[in-house]
Amino acid sequence: MVTAREIVPGVVEVVIHYRAYGDAGQHWKKVLGRANHGYGQIYIERFGADARRRDNIWPMKGLYKGQPADLDECPGAMFIWTGDEEASVEPVFYFNNRALGSDLGYALSPFEQRSRDMLWEVRFRFA
Repeated sequence: MVTAREIVPGVVEVVIHYRAYGDAGQHWKKVLGRANHGYGQIYIERFGADARRRDNIWPMKGLYKGQPADLDECPGAMFIWTGDEEASVEPVFYFNNRALGSDLGYALSPFEQRSRDMLWEVRFRFA
């Protein structure tokens, strides 16, 4: 239950129906649902996502081993931003985390990035 559409050239509005994703949806709404969330402008930046994910999750890695939890980062590793905030990382039920990540990736798949300087700005809304 994630949709994405271009609202003006270069800007994508993403609507997340956060209740469909349980604690993962609540995490994203809590972090990005405020008008002044401290992240500034958020952009899709697929290059370097693995390294960003590793850097964001590393301090908490292993704390939830053996439990049905994933570490959810918000904004996710496929994004960069202009503000000073660090990514928020919280343990969430793995199914919710993977469903939200999969649906978000699918919704944003039409917005290709052919080079590092080809960035789509993303604006999040929660329903």
